Amino acid sequence: MNINYKDETFLARWIANELSAEELKEFQKTEAYHQFKAIDDASLLLKAPSYNKKEAFNKITENIEFVKTNKKVVKLIPTWLYGAVASIALLISFLYFNNSTSNFSTNYGEQLTITLPDNSKAHLSPKSTITYKKQNWNDRRELSLKGKAFFEVEKGESFTVQSNGGNVTVLGTKFTVNTSENYFEVKCYEGKVKVTSKNKEDIILTKGKAYRNYSNSIEKWGFVDVFPSWIKGESSFNNTPLLQVIKALENQFKLKFDASKIDTSQRFTGTFTHEDVDIALQTVFAPMKISYKLAENSSVILTYK
Repeated sequence: MNINYKDETFLARWIANELSAEELKEFQKTEAYHQFKAIDDASLLLKAPSYNKKEAFNKITENIEFVKTNKKVVKLIPTWLYGAVASIALLISFLYFNNSTSNFSTNYGEQLTITLPDNSKAHLSPKSTITYKKQNWNDRRELSLKGKAFFEVEKGESFTVQSNGGNVTVLGTKFTVNTSENYFEVKCYEGKVKVTSKNKEDIILTKGKAYRNYSNSIEKWGFVDVFPSWIKGESSFNNTPLLQVIKALENQFKLKFDASKIDTSQRFTGTFTHEDVDIALQTVFAPMKISYKLAENSSVILTYK
C-alpha cells in the first residue's frame, strides 16, 4: 500500500484514530511514523500549554520535501529535531507543574491537615475543600475555601483566604474560616486578620475576636479558646443559628435531617462530641426541647416535644 503521509487528510485521520487497520499497519512500518509519533507524544504529555501539532507537522513535511528535492541527506528528519521534540516535552512539563492547581477535599466525618508550600498549615473540617496554585506561592499566597478550616500561617507576604462569603487577609496568624450559603464566620486565635465582606466592608479582628455574617446580618463577639475544639473531636458553638449546627452534624456523621417542622433560625450555644452520634444529637436537641428520630437510612426527623 502506498502511504502518502504528506497528505494532511491522512495525517489528520491518523491523529483522530480514523485510519483503517491496514493503513495503520503499513504506516507503522515507515521511519516517518516514528518521527511523527515522537512529535505527537510530546504534545500529548500534558494538557497545558497547548502545542500546535499541525504547525509542527507542516514544518516536518516541508523538511521532507526539501530533502527529496535536494537529495543531499538520507534521513527524513534532522537529528536535532528529536532533541527539539524532547526540549518541547520538558518545557510543557515545567510550565504545567508550575501552573497546576492543587485541590484538597474532605468527606463526611473526615479531617485533613495540609502543609502549604511555605509551611503554613490548613486543617480542613468535614465536607470542606481548599484550592490553590503552586506557582509563585511565596509571592502570592492565595487559596479558595469551601466549608470550614483552621489556618496556621507562617510569616511572609500577605496570605488570603477567598470564599463566597468574603475574603480574609493576614501576614502571620492563626484563625478559622467557616463559609456556606448565606453564612460567613471568622475567628482569630492569634495575631490579626482583616475580613473583607461581600459588600467590600473591612473588619479587623485581633486575638480572641470573632465575626459572623448570617443572611446579611453582622455579629461580633469575643472568645477565650486558644485552639479550635473541632480539631480535637468536639464541635462548639456560640449563639449559632441552629441550621449551621445541623449542617455540622450532617457533615460529621453523614446524616440527612428533615427540619421542616422546627425553627432552624433559633440559636444554639454548646458543644457536641464527634465520637457518638446519639450523644451528639441528644446534647444539641434535648436542651432545645426538640425530639429526633434516627432512621435506618441515616435520616433524622426533627419535631418539637
